[in-house]
Amino acid sequence: MKVLIAAGGSGGHIFPAIALARTLKYKYVNVVIRFIGSNKVLDKRIFEKEGFNFSLLSANSLPHKASLRLVIFFIRLLFDVVKSFFVVVSYRPDVVAAFGGYVACPVIFVSYIFRIPSIAHEQNVTPGRANAIIFKLADRIAISFDGTKKFLGSDIKKAIFTGNPIRWELLQDDKESGIAKFGLNKNKFTILVIGGSQGAHFLNQTFIGALSKLKQDLKSSLQVIHITGLKDYEWAINSYKDLGAVEHRVYSFIDRIEEAYSASDLVVTRSGASAIFEIAFFARPMILIPYPFAMSHQEENAKVFSKIGAAVEIDEHNLSNELFKNTILSLVSDRDRLKNMAEAAKRLSVPEASSNLAREVLNLNRI
Repeated sequence: MKVLIAAGGSGGHIFPAIALARTLKYKYVNVVIRFIGSNKVLDKRIFEKEGFNFSLLSANSLPHKASLRLVIFFIRLLFDVVKSFFVVVSYRPDVVAAFGGYVACPVIFVSYIFRIPSIAHEQNVTPGRANAIIFKLADRIAISFDGTKKFLGSDIKKAIFTGNPIRWELLQDDKESGIAKFGLNKNKFTILVIGGSQGAHFLNQTFIGALSKLKQDLKSSLQVIHITGLKDYEWAINSYKDLGAVEHRVYSFIDRIEEAYSASDLVVTRSGASAIFEIAFFARPMILIPYPFAMSHQEENAKVFSKIGAAVEIDEHNLSNELFKNTILSLVSDRDRLKNMAEAAKRLSVPEASSNLAREVLNLNRI
């Protein structure tokens, strides 16, 4: 059985796709996988590291307003449809799985023309612009949040709740090993901050600013693992030096993110679907600051987690050093609340999501 997986442009699309591919490859040995991603450096690096065959389309993005960029967009789209055509004809997949984003559109379109069974996976509560189109052409729609159904209209009959696949190496929580890996103190409260690379400077800056306002005794009782993204790395190192008493480890990027999850007692992050479902598996309380320019996808994700009590949601427009400080203080000083948040997060986790989605892909091969 040959499966073609379209996923690219961001880790939020690619990592669930990798989780599916691994499950299909190792659990069902008679499955061959090929990826189609975008020509971003991230896509190529991940596919090469994972050892999967792949093809790359452009990193094209649909403009939000009518302009000359719209003409350029459709020219690139035409070329990517042609390239997808040749990939499909040469590879001859039995099933196509798409994970949203631009690259999924030409691939699903071509698979629809050739009547190849397809499934589209939506990571967020609110479907993205690409998936809103893809859903009309796909045979099945896999969703991560039950609340996504209200956005599907007549396509709801195609919907299957699978959860959001997480990578196999994340399926183990060992706090002692995580703390040891970072050379931290097991008796201190550990905060993991995931700034990321996209629009994260204000989050990074405000968090460190909040720490600077804490009293000295509380500073000395905390330790921080801070993933800043590449742009803020040097700045963050110097900022932590000025803080003094807070034990910290600063990274631009971490390959083994599961070790950071394991070491943490509280996670501060954006609310991209892949990240929050991974954190939910580790049953860690969260402070979520949705990325404000992601067409509200992250805001809706955060609302689901905050409503059930798994996270505290803070709108970035309201975020300040003082608010951040008070939120951290209220959580660190209330261990019962942290425990309840952890339990709520665990309830949202779907550890079997990769297997659920793999099963749907295999079932499509029987259509």
